[in-house]
Amino acid sequence: MIDKQVLINLMRKRKDRNLQAIQRYAPHLMDLVNRKGKVSCGIYIGDNGQIDLMMEGQRVYNMDPRLVAQMQFENFKKQRENLFVIPSVSSGRGHIDDIYKEKVVELFGQKPDPEKLKKAVEEELKEGQKLGALLSVGLGFGYHLELLTKAYDIRYLLVVEKDPEVFKTSLYTADWEMILRHYSENARVFLLFVGDDPAELSKHMVYVLGNALNTPMLYFTPIFIHLFGPFYEQVGRHFSERINELVMGWGFVQDELWSLEYTLENIKKELPLYQAKKKVPSDSTAFVIGAGPSLEYALDFIKKNQERAVIFSCGSSIGTLYEEGIKPDFHVEIERTKFTYDALLQSASRDYLKELTVIFNNPMYPQVSELFKESLMFVKPNDTGGSLFPPEYPPVGYSNPTVVNAGLSLALHMGFKRVYLFGVDMGYKDPRKHHAKGNVALKEGSEFYKESEAQEHELEGNFGGKVYTNSMLLWARSMIQDLLKLYKDAEVFNTSDGAKIEGTIPARIDELSLSKFKKSEAIKLIKQDFSRKYAREDYIRRRLEDFMEDMQEFEALVERLFSANLQARGELVDALNFLYGWLYSQSKTGILFKILRGGFMQVEHLYLFLSHQEGKHHEECQSIIKSYLLEALERTKALIEPFLVSKTLT
Repeated sequence: MIDKQVLINLMRKRKDRNLQAIQRYAPHLMDLVNRKGKVSCGIYIGDNGQIDLMMEGQRVYNMDPRLVAQMQFENFKKQRENLFVIPSVSSGRGHIDDIYKEKVVELFGQKPDPEKLKKAVEEELKEGQKLGALLSVGLGFGYHLELLTKAYDIRYLLVVEKDPEVFKTSLYTADWEMILRHYSENARVFLLFVGDDPAELSKHMVYVLGNALNTPMLYFTPIFIHLFGPFYEQVGRHFSERINELVMGWGFVQDELWSLEYTLENIKKELPLYQAKKKVPSDSTAFVIGAGPSLEYALDFIKKNQERAVIFSCGSSIGTLYEEGIKPDFHVEIERTKFTYDALLQSASRDYLKELTVIFNNPMYPQVSELFKESLMFVKPNDTGGSLFPPEYPPVGYSNPTVVNAGLSLALHMGFKRVYLFGVDMGYKDPRKHHAKGNVALKEGSEFYKESEAQEHELEGNFGGKVYTNSMLLWARSMIQDLLKLYKDAEVFNTSDGAKIEGTIPARIDELSLSKFKKSEAIKLIKQDFSRKYAREDYIRRRLEDFMEDMQEFEALVERLFSANLQARGELVDALNFLYGWLYSQSKTGILFKILRGGFMQVEHLYLFLSHQEGKHHEECQSIIKSYLLEALERTKALIEPFLVSKTLT
């Protein structure tokens, strides 16, 4: 039995060593050390030297915490929860991404099968086994992190905890010196997510994982459940609901090539670009109009109140407004393919469109601007083409994945404090009636026609009841909810008889009352906030020249890394992770990261999933991935070179 005071002294010395280790290996964690938490935490020390974690006056382990960690670890090796993200195989568009993913599938002779992968990972984890990622639910005293770190070669160790006081308590117990030193070496990563709001914490986790890490490493993630309780269960639920956002946001190389090409074409036209410097008068009102089925019962109200709001129509809602003779002040679009151009021509007459002003993001299909009287442009975030512009033209955040997201984000960015949503259903009560009348998606015989929508999720209705939705609209709704948390001083009224959107105020149309304001002044200020100055400076040309240097350096790196035959999964994974790290942090411009990131991760994800499913074909996959990356570079160079010799980019 150890003397209590001796034990206290030993723990204090451990804390001192841990603080020194934090300063050396992870100084950003000092923020947690200095932050005051909300949960009362401490260490119980019994007369026999037994210790326990105290939270809110209650003992957490109720037995030797090292023994608890060891028992959990032994069970984890044999039976555990696993997180799977299933890769997509093909979009069916036949582009460069599809071609190479189909080559991988053909090589393995089968498509991703979650059941086969589950069987492959049900075996006991072997000592020293490589794991792309491991998620620990709960930190506690941290003894289990020592066991996991010593037992496996973990690339990303992710830990979730609810209060900084728990972390501060673990400084007396865990060997943070060993843990942090280990994850500072060989491109490993340790991430500690701390927060008391499960929804916000999960959102932050998805954002960090999706933007900073090589997320295919998460395709198979063992979950170590260390602590139990409602908080940890809620984090798990929210995280699992949002995990697919990682994959949905990846995109494709082909999409980024279009973005680059179309952005350069739009720059040549010197389309005015949004500066986000001016705000509309504080009494201004905006209508943001989506294409949901409930738009139909709002049409009379919109007609009668056209002069009492600046009207932003979004995407295919233009078809409904055209049939009703309603002319929006600004029409918003975001898609980069010819799809948008074709849909507009099937939605409304050319004469009608020629009377309107359109606002779209920089990668818009160039011919769309020719359909409208006036075309204005804004920078799309996390976009290849958007990376070309000077920093004084900020991207409009939360403007994806649907046009409604862009319309609402623009209105709030422009300073509207009172916004009314119409047809922003984010779902449908009848999957066969998924859009308002007049929409191209309801026109039989059209290439845009869709008989019914998927019922992938069920949500609470804005005015009660249940609403069905698909994964894309669920993501869009989530982005609106995140956006509204940034504009708490704005009132956003949701008149739609669709899904409930947190942060909006449910408002029935027959209860609305609008005030007059100087609408012409608001529109004038909005248009004045778009400038052509960016196209007349040398900034974009210099960016393209630096970008060409990045591509040359990356091409040499790919050739060098893949000069030897990498015959084991671990060797190829290390090479791919190194390439991803270079793209993320070593390139001069960061543009190549945006071009390659989505497609790179899709092909890598597919390989990792299938190779883990079957355990072979590593050498052949190396050749496929190498060819994919080199072809993507050649296509990118072919797009840029004509613009570099052009005199239009001064």
